[in-house]
Amino acid sequence: MTTLRLTQWLTLFVLCVNALGMVTPIINAGDSVTYAALSQYIATHNDWAFLVLDGQEWLDKPHFPFWITALSFKLFGISAFAYILPGFLFHLIGGYYTYRIARMFYGREAAWLSLLVYVSAFHMMYTSTEVKAETFLTGSIMAASYYWLRYDSATKLKYLLLGALFSGVAMMTKGVFTLITITSGLVCMWMYQKQWHKLWSVKWLAALGLCVVFTAPELLALYLQFDAHPEKVVFGRTDVSGIKFFLWDSQFGRFFNTGPIKDAGGAPYYFVAAFLWAFLPWVAVYVAAMVSGIRNFAVRSIAERSQFVYLCGAFFITFAMFSATKFQFDYYTVIIYPFAAILCGHYLAGVLVDVEGHRKLLLAQIATTLLLVLMVVGLALYVGKMSLIAVVGAMLVATAIYAFVYRARMRTNMLLVLPVFAVSMLYVFLTQMATTTYLSASIPYNVNKVLADKPSAPIYVLQMDGIVSRELALYNTSPCYALADVANLPSKGESYYLLVRAAQFDELGDRIGKVERIAQGDWVVHKTGTLPRLLKLAKGGELLEDIRLVRVTPSLR
Repeated sequence: MTTLRLTQWLTLFVLCVNALGMVTPIINAGDSVTYAALSQYIATHNDWAFLVLDGQEWLDKPHFPFWITALSFKLFGISAFAYILPGFLFHLIGGYYTYRIARMFYGREAAWLSLLVYVSAFHMMYTSTEVKAETFLTGSIMAASYYWLRYDSATKLKYLLLGALFSGVAMMTKGVFTLITITSGLVCMWMYQKQWHKLWSVKWLAALGLCVVFTAPELLALYLQFDAHPEKVVFGRTDVSGIKFFLWDSQFGRFFNTGPIKDAGGAPYYFVAAFLWAFLPWVAVYVAAMVSGIRNFAVRSIAERSQFVYLCGAFFITFAMFSATKFQFDYYTVIIYPFAAILCGHYLAGVLVDVEGHRKLLLAQIATTLLLVLMVVGLALYVGKMSLIAVVGAMLVATAIYAFVYRARMRTNMLLVLPVFAVSMLYVFLTQMATTTYLSASIPYNVNKVLADKPSAPIYVLQMDGIVSRELALYNTSPCYALADVANLPSKGESYYLLVRAAQFDELGDRIGKVERIAQGDWVVHKTGTLPRLLKLAKGGELLEDIRLVRVTPSLR
C-alpha cells in the first residue's frame, strides 16, 4: 500500500470514529444545550429574527449557527443527532477546504496528509460533535480563506462571490473579528511580497463591501429585535443597539473587556498550554515543521516562502489576539488549527521520503503515542467501569494486531498510524464515558423516560441550573419552566409536575397542594464542568444529588 493510499484510509477511519459521537440520544455539554434551546425556539415558533432563551430575549452570539440548527430541527425533528449534524457537516467543509488550500500550495500527497492532521487533531475531533460556534466558524473561515487566495491570483466573479459569502457566514457566526483571521494570512503575504497597494485597491475594497452585504440577514434580524425597540431592557438597561453589539461589543468589547459581558481572567500563556494537548498527536510535528520552515526559509523559492508566511500569519496573528484577551476558552483557537495542519502535512510529506533520517521526530511520535495510550488506560482504570475497560482493552488488542500484521512498515506506523489510533482511543473513551455517565445521571434524560407514559402537563424545575429545564424541553413536548422561588409555583389550576431536591421537597410538605410521588433518582444538577469533574461523576456518586419528581394538584382549582 502506498503512503498516499494509507493516508486516505486513515482519514476515512478517523472520520468514521469521529462520527460515532453523533450517535447519542443526549446532548452532553451545557453550552450545547443552551444553543439547542435557542434553535428550538426558532424552529417551533417559526421566528427567524428573534433569539429567545427561557422566555427572555437573548443578545450574545450572532444568528447563523441557530438558523442552520433550526433548519436541521425542521428537517429531522428535535434531537441530539439533529443538533450535532450541521456542526459536523461544517467540520467536513473545513476539512475539504484545508485539503484544497494544501493542494494548491504543496500538491496532492501533502494535501491528504494535511487533511489527516486536521481530522485527527484531538480538539478538532472533540469540537466536531461537542458543537459550539467554533465548529461552524472553522468551516466558513477555511472556505473563505481558500476563495480569497484564488481571488488574489485570478479576479473571477465566482471567487469573489464565494469568498464574500463564506466571510459573511463567518461574521454571522461569531462577529466581525473573524475577518482578521480570514485576511491576516493574505495581508502578511502581501507585506512580505511588498504588495502594499492591494490593501486599498478597488478590487479588495469591493470584496470587503460585498462581505458586508452578505451579513445583511444578521443586521436585519438585530434591527428587528433590538434597534427597532429601544424600550426593551437588555443588560439591565434600555436603548441597547443590537447592531452596535454585533459590530463591537460582542467580540471587541470582550477582547478589551469594555463591553457589557466582562471577564477578569486570562493569561498570556493559556493558549500555548491548551495547544500542547488540543493538537495531539501532532504537536511535535508542528514544532518540527516550524523549526524547519524558519531554518530553510532563505533557501526556499519565493512561492514557498510566501506560502509559509501566509500560513504563519493566519495562525499566529489570531493566536496572539486571543492570548491578549481576558476571555479565554480552549476551543477558541480551534479555528486556526487547520493552518497548522497544512504546515504539518507539508512537513510530513518531506519526512516520509526519508523516515530513517528523522529519528528524533519518530521518538517524539512514539512518546506521544505511549502518553495517549497510558492516559486512556489510566483514566479507564480510575473510573473503574467494566464497559469502558472492555472497550479500551478491545482497542488496544486491535492496535497490537495491526502493528504486528504490518510490522514491515513500522517506521511509517510509528510516525502516522499509531498516533492516529492512540488519539482515536482517547476520543472514543471520553465520548463513551460522557454519554454513558449522562445517560444514567442526567436529570432531563431520565425524567423524560419516566414521563413518557404519563399524562402531559407543565413541568416546573425548582432552584436548579437553568440548563435542566432547557434540556428537558428538548426531550419533552410539555412546557418546562425554571423557577427560583417556590412562591412562583401555580397556586390554582390544573396539575403539574415538579422537579425538586429531596431536602426542599421535605420542607414543602403539603403547602403547594396534593402531592403524588412519581420518581426519585440520584442525578447531577450541573452538567457543565471540567474533565476532572466529569471523571468524578463517571466514577460514581460524588456529585450526585437526591432529586424528586412529583405531580402536584394545586389546592385551588
